[in-house]
Amino acid sequence: MRRMRLSFALVVALGAPAFPQKSHRELRYPPLRELRLPQVERHVLPNGMVLYLVEDHRLPIIDAAALIRVGSRHEPADKVGVAEITGAVMRTGGTASKTGDQIDEELESIAASVETSIGTTMGNASMSVLKEDIDQGLSALADVLMHPAFQEEKIELEKLQHRTAIARRNDDVGEIADREFEKLIYGAASPYARTTEYATIDHIQRADLVAFHQKYFRPNNVLMGIWGDFETAEMKAKVEKAFQDWKATPVDLPPVPEVKKEWKGSVHFIRKEDVNQTNLRLGHVGGQRNDADYHALNVMGRILGGGFSSRLFRRVRSDMGLAYAVGGGWSAEYDYPGTFRVICNTKSESTVAAAQAIQAEIRQMTAVPVTDQELRVAKDAILNSFVFNFDTTSKIVNRLLTYEYFGYPADYLQTFKANVEKVTKDDILRVAKQYLHPDRLVILAVGRDKDFDKPLNTLGPVQTLDIAIPEP
Repeated sequence: MRRMRLSFALVVALGAPAFPQKSHRELRYPPLRELRLPQVERHVLPNGMVLYLVEDHRLPIIDAAALIRVGSRHEPADKVGVAEITGAVMRTGGTASKTGDQIDEELESIAASVETSIGTTMGNASMSVLKEDIDQGLSALADVLMHPAFQEEKIELEKLQHRTAIARRNDDVGEIADREFEKLIYGAASPYARTTEYATIDHIQRADLVAFHQKYFRPNNVLMGIWGDFETAEMKAKVEKAFQDWKATPVDLPPVPEVKKEWKGSVHFIRKEDVNQTNLRLGHVGGQRNDADYHALNVMGRILGGGFSSRLFRRVRSDMGLAYAVGGGWSAEYDYPGTFRVICNTKSESTVAAAQAIQAEIRQMTAVPVTDQELRVAKDAILNSFVFNFDTTSKIVNRLLTYEYFGYPADYLQTFKANVEKVTKDDILRVAKQYLHPDRLVILAVGRDKDFDKPLNTLGPVQTLDIAIPEP
């Protein structure tokens, strides 16, 4: 039977007409459908909390996400780490009525979760629970947000984890390159680049966590989204009841830390003797998502360094064989400038050649218009991937919360697609000339310089960086 099936397959294959294969450049796809969002209701509760509610009855599950207007950029410079520790111990350190371990046991018994954290620009809280246990889940979430106990034992455990991370932070070459490049772009003391040290962790006491929480965790400083299997009016009432004892209080938010927009081109080196390849970073200050030229810069960055079809990948990696991996683009943050950066991993013996090839491609982007095909492929890639930001109710609600959190227009979702589609080749050349600075790049090489193809000062005067970890 096996021989008969094989013979039949050969007959079919040999007897089939030989149709010519189309080139991938000839493939055409229908336009993307218009973005359709689920029905979202926005409410402002009596205590000032902003609440988004989205019904989704497909599964008997209810999820919640909250954004709190706080971030590590608000912490004192001599206590870097207090925000992240506050965000962690709010949950692990229990509340006035229950220990963190008791909360763990209760949530595990109903297959639920409640989590909290604080990042650079925002605080986060989340809840996931079965529909039948929503009252218990909301009660746990409210208790953690309103009444954290900050148990000393859990604070010390979190501080120990930070000290361990500090001790190991120079183990990974890529992490070294990324961390030090951020310092070069923003400044070592910037809230967007500074790192925890033994001294800053040692300065943090329980009273600091309590004060940090009391200053920023107020209902009128919170945006919460809830989605799942519920009736909107009933859920609104449940949330009001769960947080009814949380009273609105004026919150004095510090101004967003500024980022210097002026810089000089520079070359930097970090010696790592135990590697045989170089981690390169090249770039400078970028922009924000609400900049007028953001969409054109986004497309430009995709053409230059985004994916297998990008110029950097084709030229530096495929044609010249100078990189194991290379890519990058125009990074934009919501309320402070991101970075323009190119990342390249190359063997030590091609370090300078790879850096020069990258510089040449950046310079070419500012001098010659992109092709029709490059523009089409880049725009298609951005739009086709953009839809995956909204393929679940969770992603949609979190996007809406994020846009309101940073003060973006309510129709930002709907206008993104149209703004990308409007980008032209002339726009790409214009923004490349205006925003890219190939002669003022900040260049960082992490590797073993004795194996480099040429002296690193071929690229310019070199500053050697010291990444030794300060003693505790």
